[in-house]
Formats: sequence, C-alpha cells, structure tokens
Amino acid sequence: MRTSFYSLLALFFFISLASQAQKKFPFIKSGGSMFEVPEAEPIADKKMKYKVLYEISKGADKPDSVNATLDKLARLVNLHLSAGIPRENLDVVAVVHFLGTPLILNDEAYKKKYGMPNPNTTLINELTANGVKIYICGQSLYMRKMEQEPRNPNIKVTLSAMLLMTTLQSKGYVMVIP
Repeated sequence: MRTSFYSLLALFFFISLASQAQKKFPFIKSGGSMFEVPEAEPIADKKMKYKVLYEISKGADKPDSVNATLDKLARLVNLHLSAGIPRENLDVVAVVHFLGTPLILNDEAYKKKYGMPNPNTTLINELTANGVKIYICGQSLYMRKMEQEPRNPNIKVTLSAMLLMTTLQSKGYVMVIP
C-alpha cells in the first residue's frame, strides 16, 4: 500500500516536471509563458494585420507579485508571434485603469507605497520594447490621486480608458478582456 502511494506521488512529480519543461517564453522573456501544442490546427493568418486592444483593470494579488493580467498580455504577444505572425503585423494597445492603476508606478514610487520595487517594471519595459503601447487612464490617475506619482516612462496617459477603447474599437481593434 505504501509503495503504491510513493509510486503515485513520484508519477505526479514527473508529470508536473514534464509539463513545466514544456513552458516557454519565446519572445517576451520575463512573462507570458506558453506551451507548444503540436496537435493544434494552424489558424493564424500570417499576412493579416492584427489590431488588438487589451484591458488591464485588475490589480495584482499581492504587491510583490506581477499583475496577472499584465502577464496574460505577454502571453498574448508570445502566442501571436509564435504562431508566425510577423511583429510588424501585430499592433497591440493596452489600457490600464481601475484596480490595475498601481502597476504604472516607477520603482521608486512603488517602493515608497509598497516597500519594494515594482515587480511589473521589467515586463512593462519588455512589452513596450516589443511594440506594445500601454496607456493609463487619466480618470483613474486622478480618481486614485496618483496623477503626481512618478510613472514608468513607457506608459502614456490617455484622457480616459473608455474614450481610448471606443476610439480604437471604431478603428477595427479587437477588444480582449482577460
């Protein structure tokens, strides 16, 4: 009976290890892990221009954690590029608002507020270096009294998330709400 338990435990350990080994970070290295799925039907159109609008309105679970919605944005980029879509055909705009607002703080401002550097900085910088445009809702900044807080310089301010979203959707951007 005991041998079966340990055998089962070892099996779960090796399955877990095998699935971990398949995770990869092909383009965005600091987040957005994905798995190769060899049996997946190829549906990406490598000639099409992908226009994606991505909403980040949730906060991180803990101040020392990367915002999970930001991490999913990195996964979106990794998945599209891994599917063979050329970077120049992938236009991604993210808008941060509501509870996601603190992720825009630079390391010093975040440390002053939460006692540690911003865990989102590396991922934000890598995403924007790979062409993702990130905006913070000006309404959220003022509502949360953060308009004077130093921000990551890669994040631009828009008048409102709602205005940005309706404008880009009217221009053909597909809204992704994780």
